[in-house]
Amino acid sequence: MALMNRNMVIFPNLVLNDIMAITVRTFFPAGPDRNLVNAWTLAPQEESPAMRERRLFNFLEFLGPGGFATPDDCEALALCQRGYANLAEAGWNDISKGMGSAEPKIDDEVQMRVFWREWNRRMTGGGQ
Repeated sequence: MALMNRNMVIFPNLVLNDIMAITVRTFFPAGPDRNLVNAWTLAPQEESPAMRERRLFNFLEFLGPGGFATPDDCEALALCQRGYANLAEAGWNDISKGMGSAEPKIDDEVQMRVFWREWNRRMTGGGQ
C-alpha cells in the first residue's frame, strides 16, 4: 500500500489522490467546456509543523494550480475540447485499453468505460 500511488474516482465528481499526500478533489461543471475544481489535502492531526510545511509545499508544487501536474492536465483537457469541437470527424474516444483481457491490469481503461456508460445512462434517461 505504501509503495503505490492511487487515484480513485467516486462517481460522479469526487476524486481521491493518494500520492504524496491524500488529496480530495471535487469537480463541478460550470459550462459545456468548463469545470470548477476544488482541492484539499488531508493530514494527521499530530503532524509536526515541519512535516506539514513539506506536505503543503509538495501539494502545491505538484497538484496546485501552478504545479507540475495540474497545468499538464488542464492542457490535455483543453486539447480534448478542441478535438470534441470536431465531433463530425472524430465521434468517439478510444478507451479500449484492456478490453478482452481476462485479467485486468492497473493501467486498463475499464474504469473510464464504466464511468461514461453510467454518465450516458443518467444523461439520456436510459434504463437500469
